[in-house]
Amino acid sequence: MATARAAALAFVDGYGRAWEEWDVERFIGLFSEDVRYVVHPTEETVRGRDALREYTHAEHRAQGEVSVRMGTPVIARGHAAAEFWVRSRGSEGEVTITGCFIARLEEASGECSEFREYWFETPGHTEPADAWGT
Repeated sequence: MATARAAALAFVDGYGRAWEEWDVERFIGLFSEDVRYVVHPTEETVRGRDALREYTHAEHRAQGEVSVRMGTPVIARGHAAAEFWVRSRGSEGEVTITGCFIARLEEASGECSEFREYWFETPGHTEPADAWGT
């Protein structure tokens, strides 16, 4: 159980760091070769690392410079869920992106094989409320 927890914590930390640094290869390395990445319930589903790489490059172009904060993950039954709070300065100007993701992690590799996220954007840069991310 401790190993699964460590893998989940490493995934959440790596996800946030890779996003903030736009280290696309590090980001892609967190996911299995055949990952199913549900971008948002109202948007596309990305399948596989190659498609995820393309999606991530497009997001980098749109979001530009970002500051990423990750909440404390909830870890249970091979899944990790965490909130994120992102301040973006990109093609749409200053935007705050807030949301949550659920990642299914493979026990043997620690890679994410299924990922779903839910988020919304607010114009400008805002700060999280007290107790956000806990």
